[in-house]
This record gives sequence, C-alpha cells and structure tokens, in this order.
Amino acid sequence: MFRKGSDSASSRRKKSVDFEVDSETLEHEIDTWVTSNRPKLGEVLLELGSIDPDDLLDALQHQNENPTGEGAARLGNILLKLGKIDEGHLAAALAHQFGIPFIDLTEETPQKDATQLVGEELARKHSVVPLRIDDEGRVYLAVADPLDTDAIEELTQRCKRIGIVMGARSQIERLLEDAYNVLDTATEHIRAFELTAADEISKGDDESFAVDENAPIVQVANRIITQAVRNRASDVHVEPGEKAVRVRYRVDGAMTEAITLPANMASALVSRFKVMSGLNIVERRRPQDGQFGVGVDGRPIDIRISTVPTIHGEKVVMRLLDKTKSLISLKGLGMHPQVEDEYLKIVTAPLGMLLCTGPTGSGKTTTLYATLAEINDPTRNVVTIEDPVEYQFEGITQMPISGTGTSFADGLRGILRQDPDIILVGEIRDEETARIAMQASLTGHFVLSSLHAVDSVAAVHRFTDMGLEPFLVASSLTGVVGQRLLRRICSNCKTEYTPTAREVTIVDEFVGHQPTEWVKGAGCNMCSNTGFRGRVGVYELLSVSDTIREMIVERASHHELRAVAIDEGMRTMQMQAFELVVNGITTVEDVVRSVYAPGVGESEESQLELPAGRRSLRRAKQSLRDAREREQAAEDNVDETAKAPIEMGETAGPAQGDASQGAGTTATEGKATVPTAPPPSGDGRIIKDSAASASRPGPVPRNGTAHGTGGVDGDEDQSEKDDAKVGS
Repeated sequence: MFRKGSDSASSRRKKSVDFEVDSETLEHEIDTWVTSNRPKLGEVLLELGSIDPDDLLDALQHQNENPTGEGAARLGNILLKLGKIDEGHLAAALAHQFGIPFIDLTEETPQKDATQLVGEELARKHSVVPLRIDDEGRVYLAVADPLDTDAIEELTQRCKRIGIVMGARSQIERLLEDAYNVLDTATEHIRAFELTAADEISKGDDESFAVDENAPIVQVANRIITQAVRNRASDVHVEPGEKAVRVRYRVDGAMTEAITLPANMASALVSRFKVMSGLNIVERRRPQDGQFGVGVDGRPIDIRISTVPTIHGEKVVMRLLDKTKSLISLKGLGMHPQVEDEYLKIVTAPLGMLLCTGPTGSGKTTTLYATLAEINDPTRNVVTIEDPVEYQFEGITQMPISGTGTSFADGLRGILRQDPDIILVGEIRDEETARIAMQASLTGHFVLSSLHAVDSVAAVHRFTDMGLEPFLVASSLTGVVGQRLLRRICSNCKTEYTPTAREVTIVDEFVGHQPTEWVKGAGCNMCSNTGFRGRVGVYELLSVSDTIREMIVERASHHELRAVAIDEGMRTMQMQAFELVVNGITTVEDVVRSVYAPGVGESEESQLELPAGRRSLRRAKQSLRDAREREQAAEDNVDETAKAPIEMGETAGPAQGDASQGAGTTATEGKATVPTAPPPSGDGRIIKDSAASASRPGPVPRNGTAHGTGGVDGDEDQSEKDDAKVGS
C-alpha cells in the first residue's frame, strides 16, 4: 500500500510517497493514487506564478484541437512546447500537485546499492533514477511522471518498497548517464584481459581477442562506443601512449577525458575496431579508413573510422552519426533574421551556387540538409551525392560514393545526365569537382555544396588557388555562408562573474556595449562540470553582388572583398558571436576559441585594414586602380627602354612619369645598364586586361593636381562617381 513516508536519508527531511508490495492491495492502491482528488495542473501553475491566464488559455486551445487519440497531449507538455514554462517549472508544479518533494538532482549522487538493485534496463525503461536505500529498506526513486502506473507497479515489484520524489526530466536523463556509466564497469574486463592475455600479447596474436564476442577486449570496446553515444560525443579518440592508452570524447566541440587503459591493451583494442569495420588488422604501417554500424539503447549509430600509425601504435578516431536525430529546420539553425531572409532569396533562385564553409565540425552538413528540406518539393528533381549519406530524405535521390570507388567528380557527371533541378555535392575537394559544379550552376541548375575555408570570403580564394578562372568563380557563385558552432552556457549552473579587462575591451569593440550581467557556467552534473551543454551556430552570408563579382574577376585581396561585403551589409560571424555573449548564451572564452581571429572582423587592429562605411568601398576600388596604373607604368617603361639606343659607357635615363620612381637597374655587363620594371604591387594577384590596358591613359603624378580618368586620390569627383556607381 502507499502512504506518506519520512525521507530520513535526506538532509531536507521532506516526505515522499511510498508504495509497498502487497499482492492483494497494490493494484487498488495505485488506482487510488491516480484518481485522488487534486488541484488541476493549470491552477497550480497559476498559483505558483509560472504562467498567466493567457498562457493557460493558449495551451487549452491547443489541447482542444486534438482531444483524443494518440495525438492528445498533456497540458504540461503543451506548455513546454509553446515555450511558456521550462522543465523545472513543470516538475515543481507536479510535485506541488501530487504532494511530493521536488529534488534538485544536480546536488544528488546515486548510491551504488540502489542503482544495482533497480538495474540499468528497468531504470532506463521508465526514466527513473534510484537515489538511495534508507534503513527501512525503502528505495527512493526520482521520477518525471508521477502518473506512470506501469513504472510504479514494476519498480515496487522489484524493490519491494519504494519512495517517490519528483525531478526534472532532463536532470533525470543526465543522472542516469552518470549512474550507469558503462565505463565504470569496464574495470573488471580490463583485469580479465590482463590476466588472460599475457601469452597471446607476447606472441602478437590479437585476432583471437578481437573476434571473440565474449572476450574482455570486446566488452571494453563496446563500452567505449556505448558511453560515447550516451555522452552525446561526436568523435571518439583512442590514443596509444608509452605508459597508457588514453580514450577521449569530443562533446560540444571540446575534448574530454573518458578513460585511461593499460598500454598493453592498445594493439588488441585497435584490432577490435578494425574487425568491426572490416579493415586489415595485419596492416599497421599505413592509414586505413572504414565504417560500420552499431545499435545503442535502441538507436542505430553509423561510425566512420580512421586509423594512422604513431610511434606508440595505431591511433583510432571514430566519427559517430546518430541516425535517429531529427532534422533541424532552417529556422531552427538560429540564423539572424537579416541573414535568414537573404539566404532564402539565394536558395529559392532557379539557378546558381551556394556554398557552406567552415572547419570540420562546424555544422556545414546540418545547414545543407536544413536547406534541402526547405526547398524540396514535388515539382523539382533533387539529387545529392554524399560521402556518406548521413540523413535520408523522402522524395530525394541520394547517391553515396563511399566504398564504390567513385569520386565526387564522376558522380556529378552522372547526376547531370539525370535531369536534376537541384544538386547537392557533399564536399568540393578538388578543381575537377569545383569546375563541374560551377558549370552546372551556369546551365540552369541550383547547386549546393560545402568547402573547408576560414570564412565566406576565403572560399573565393580557395577556388582560385585550385586553379579555377576568376571569371568562372564570379559568374557561378551566388552566395557563400561562413559558420561556426559555439557552446551554450549550461542553463542549470549559469552564474554571474566579474569579467577581465580584455573581455570587456573585446566585447565593446565588436558590439559597442556591455552585457547587463556577465555569466558563465560553474559546472554541474548536467554538463559534466564543463559549464557548457549544447551548441548554437553563428553565420555570415556573402551575397555575391555585381560589385563583388567585378572584384573577384580583378583578383581583389581578401581584406578588400571583406571590406566591400561589410559595406554592403554583411553581418560577420564575429559580430553575431559577441552578441551571443551580451545575451548570456555563450562566453568570450568560447568565442575566442572558435571564431575570433585578430585582424579579421571589426576589431581595433583590423579597422586599419577594413575601414567602415563608404570609405571601405572607395579604398578597395582605388587600390585596384592604383595597382593597374603602376603595372601599366612598368610596361610603358620597359617599352620605352627597348626603343631607346644604349651606347657603351652610357647609363639609360629614368623613364618619365611615375615609372621613374619605381624602376630599378640590373647588374651591369661591361658598362651597359638596363633599367628593369618594378615588382608588381600588392599581393601579385592582379591580372592584366590587354584590351583595357591599350585604352587606359598613362600614369598620372599622385599629387592630386592632375585631372582626367586616372582615378587618383586627388580626383575626388571621379572617386565619388565610382562610389555612386557601385552603390546604386
């Protein structure tokens, strides 16, 4: 039967609701518990001040739209979905409604005897956390749903006597990971390996351990993968060392220690992962790549594996892809409204090319998939080529290339014969793929792809460095997104702090004002004491305007292109990242780690290179004109020198105009000295346009007194005309 019981083990001395096994009365008492007369949840939330009457009316209206069937939702879940309350508010209200204590689980550490009695399978099945067993044998359980009668009955049968307390669902899920960390149980398998494997290790025979499913090394390998999935890790690193094997997880973009294993396990552990992925376990001197699939807690997980030889053995890195994760919508990416509006204009065009750029792990694939979901419709033929296919779409033809020996370029040629409207190329890795993709965008197709580049502007120069002609890049590109992922401050342990002088200076430079309060994560069970949980994206969009196209053709430098893009309204990643700092979503430390780079953006140093406003556009254009004039002057100087006779014993005089200031002389042979052209100005990437050079006027002295079409600093009228022309 159930009754109010005293939680003597709790320092707070709160009461729990108890259930005891009695075959004759347990079912009746559970029914009584469920049907007891209690205040309604909406009334409790109003009483606690968690919602207002309008919030309640909105939720009731949503509930009435689907009152019965599988789609029917509880009021609390509807309020959560609408963003009216958070999990803490809901758990506190349910505790108040049912008269049971609400426990902050971040302060709790489950006792081992309680977790062992309940067992991992039952605890995960019903999303409950066994906290402790008191002197009377009562097992205290934290639950998220006090009306889960199946859980109450099954747990009472298992434990004989239970006490129910309330906890937030997210805290329960996190505490479950800590309570049943499978790496904690790996110790016994490590000992078993060391006891039984000594002879085989000395013989170099790892294969017998790697293929036997009951072998200790197999159990350790399985636990490493299982815990990585439960910790939300994107990558697993197995790093052999001289004295130990270090296993680390990458969670939310940062590396965290998972477990340290004896050094003699390295070879057998690597062999096990090779067996799982079908790699050659004998080959240890060359890098190998493969992939395999596993199931963890009922979820299918795809794993890509890479091995490389090191001085202490082979290192393994595994990328984990959870196929059950729901696809993020375009609005769910968190783009700034201005960026999102411009982005939609680009991706809904009938033709063109959009790139997503950033380092590995910056969310490029997620952005591309969200874009596909946004623009896919039955009237279009959408085809993708990927390595590998990470998410399967209904109504889209997806072509994998891994394991087939097909390159992106070969696959793209085949796709172009499939009458596509929209083409997604997983990644552009070489000139051939880039050239085919660009030509496709010029022949009536819309192409999406990703590229490794530091920001949106750098993608342009990546293409020209590959050997692509600037006019091809300029005519095909319609937009480039640069992006990064920043870690979110853990909402459970967010706390105020006093910033350093450097933090204040950096934020003020980029945003122009300070946060109302500076916050960071103190570290708790919910975030594994990192202070961060989850990530948020920051994006910059280079919209390729006519001015940008002209500058690409003229091989403008990175800072010139970036200056004009900012002048035309581009919001940089740095600007958005520090706005998140001001809003208390991330920290300066994480922005500096992931996004901020001195000399790129609107910092004090880069203001010298990237002047803001109309001056940035004028200087960028003027820089190009000056470079052409100096180049033409050098050519004219060489031509005049070639025409003039040079007699023995004489030295050729300087060329006229500006060329006299920049021309140098060669080493003499005998007594003859021939002037040479000065080195090209700037970064040497300005190309010649012979037709334009033939009609271009000669160099003009840069004293501001000459007039005409030379475009010098002193010719303010011509510069203003250029500004008006570009800005129109």
